[in-house]
Amino acid sequence: MPLIQVSPWLAHGNRKHPPSLIVLHATAGSTASSSINHLRSVGLSYHYIIARDGRDSAKSENANGTAPIIFHCVPTANRAFHVGSQVPTPSGQGACNETSIGVSLANIQRSSNPEPYPPAQLAALEDLIAKIKEDNPTVRWLTTHAVVQPWNRADPRDIDGAAIARRHGLTWWQPTPEQITQHRPPKARAA
Repeated sequence: MPLIQVSPWLAHGNRKHPPSLIVLHATAGSTASSSINHLRSVGLSYHYIIARDGRDSAKSENANGTAPIIFHCVPTANRAFHVGSQVPTPSGQGACNETSIGVSLANIQRSSNPEPYPPAQLAALEDLIAKIKEDNPTVRWLTTHAVVQPWNRADPRDIDGAAIARRHGLTWWQPTPEQITQHRPPKARAA
């Protein structure tokens, strides 16, 4: 698994609690490298971004099937800034950014004619989740950005998070409708 540490790390903060949740995302951009540059410019971050292939291709149709580069953007011992929702996590130890590890797939994320994920990228996701579990035994749950922030996020499209959770012995987690309503930002409530 080709892992490249981003230097300097992307924006991050201290954790008060160990990670207990993995949140899956998609970048909605071209290359993983361009997403890293954008995140750096706006002060946001994931812990990991998985490229489409070993060349960091901009489109799945151009991916060459090589083992994808995985960019390690923030140490898992630190908090990354990848979820705008303040929905409390199942551990009861804070909102998503406080207790989660953010993993993003480089993918354009169109609602019509969605970009498929290359098989090697999905295999790298499975390997990375296994590594995260091994390195962070406190991780017990998995969810997606769309589930914890449904008022304005749909990523990662066409990913069965519940099946991924089962394959890794994790519990699939969804906040209750009441939690979503309670923690939806005021602007989103009016929409």
